[in-house]
Amino acid sequence: MKLIRQHFEKDKSGSTTLIPQDKEDLWELYNLIQKGDEITLSTHRNIKKATLGSGVAQGKDKGKTERKLLTLKMSVEDIEYTPSEEVLRIRGKTVEPNEYVPMQSYHTAEVQLQKQFTLYKDEWDEIAYGIVVKVCSIEEKAEVGAIVMEEGVAHLCLITDNMTVLRNKIEKSIPRKRRGDGGGSKHDQAMEKFYQLVNTTMLRNFDLDKLKAIILASPGFVAANLLKHVLAEAVKNNDKTVMQNKSKFIVVHSSTGYLQGLEESLKDPSIQRQLSTTKFAKEASVFETFQKVLNEDDDRAWYGPTECARAVEMGAVKYLMIADALFRSDDIGVRKHYIALADAVKNNGGETLVFLSLHESGEQLNQLTGIAVLLNYPVPDLDEEDD
Repeated sequence: MKLIRQHFEKDKSGSTTLIPQDKEDLWELYNLIQKGDEITLSTHRNIKKATLGSGVAQGKDKGKTERKLLTLKMSVEDIEYTPSEEVLRIRGKTVEPNEYVPMQSYHTAEVQLQKQFTLYKDEWDEIAYGIVVKVCSIEEKAEVGAIVMEEGVAHLCLITDNMTVLRNKIEKSIPRKRRGDGGGSKHDQAMEKFYQLVNTTMLRNFDLDKLKAIILASPGFVAANLLKHVLAEAVKNNDKTVMQNKSKFIVVHSSTGYLQGLEESLKDPSIQRQLSTTKFAKEASVFETFQKVLNEDDDRAWYGPTECARAVEMGAVKYLMIADALFRSDDIGVRKHYIALADAVKNNGGETLVFLSLHESGEQLNQLTGIAVLLNYPVPDLDEEDD
């Protein structure tokens, strides 16, 4: 989601102007827009030509219509979302004058991808405001961090499913390495300071716990040397965050230290496989533990919609594993049910992992009804029918 502008009053009323960029943005908007809100958006309408002209021309064209792009402001009365069609429809009455449509007339219009709209609320509560912050934050949506670099230049980026955002650029003059220079040459000293600056900037811009992978790309050995520096500094400073996430770092070769070098690296099939393995390492590890516990049959591992819902209700879930097909179901009721389960798990200190059906562990989860839980403690008889 792209935030264009927003304005809020002291009484918490106000507006925000947004551009949805993918179908998940439409789902978030479905949860954000409520009956009684007002929305301004563009829509096409068939307008009778008789209302456009006068005199002879009016009589000649009477009854004919012309399709025009209008901007309507409506009071929302109904919201309909169809994930499979990537369509969010708003039905309501116009609340501002328009020369082509009467006031208080009913219309249905669509919130479309890559099209701007403005939403007005009498009160923006924490939940509504939180949705906007979440969907507009690259930090919340990014799964991969990347540093593409060469001697003296580094570009720090965050990558989502459909965009790469440059967060920071570092440039530092590096003296040429001269023949016969020892280990303490000006070149080596400058490179050490450069690596230190890149490391500091990375830790300030990347949330290593949230990111599933961090790509270090460069020509030559620059990226590999940066990783050595990062890990050495983590040991020196007892930085547990870096050490716990060191397996997420992937060193790759690129022909340049500029952004086209990152694009080139991401297209390499071997890098895509390695990135996939790293991105889903936690899911695979948790699912492996789940299978082991399930085989031990000690009542800490369960699968199935009813059994998992009961475990969530008891607050016993350490990990809730959901296949993406359930979490992004076309059935709004199903989708809301599983999102409510995920929220309940989070509120009780557990964690929800969404498994992609295209990944191996996701395929295995789908064979077990698409939902499973690993519990904090044994809970017997979750599969028994209630009396």
